[in-house]
Amino acid sequence: MSPTERWPRWLALVVAFAAGALTFANYFFPQSFLNAPAQALLKTAVLVSGGALLLAAFNLARRHWPQARQKDAGSLLLLGGFAVMFAAGWFPGGFQRGVGGWLYHWMLAPGMAAVFALLPIFLAYALLRHLSLRDAGGALLFLGLVAVLLGQTPGLISRIPFLAGMRHDILIAPAAAAFRGALMGVALAAILALFRK
Repeated sequence: MSPTERWPRWLALVVAFAAGALTFANYFFPQSFLNAPAQALLKTAVLVSGGALLLAAFNLARRHWPQARQKDAGSLLLLGGFAVMFAAGWFPGGFQRGVGGWLYHWMLAPGMAAVFALLPIFLAYALLRHLSLRDAGGALLFLGLVAVLLGQTPGLISRIPFLAGMRHDILIAPAAAAFRGALMGVALAAILALFRK
């Protein structure tokens, strides 16, 4: 690849790295001169994310439309639900009131709650399938999972209030730290992948 063909890639790399470093530094110095450009970058990222979301919606429709034309039930249901929710967002009030509010409170929110309710079951299945309880990591994951599940059971919380506090402590301290560490690892891996190209 010639230098003239390489410069757009390097320019994108420099811009992305500078924007990421500026936003990252703003977390450590929130009241400094970095705040104004970091906020401008975050607003730009929101706009770009909105455009990416529209492209993802277009790609979703493009991928499922041929299957929907062949009367595939899953694709028909997916495209129909997407079209209804997308149209409801344009009504006055959006998803706060009216048709959009009804769809959000009675369809989308219960569906999301059901997905999150199934998440501990999937975690427990993955634990039993891929981890051994004899290992320290597997045992800690299992104990943490059980503690969080018990701390979210209303009947047990009313009788043993300690469980709610234990669940809160697990989610706020070790779970949040692990989540931040995973995000930082993903960010560093993305930076290294950019430089390797």
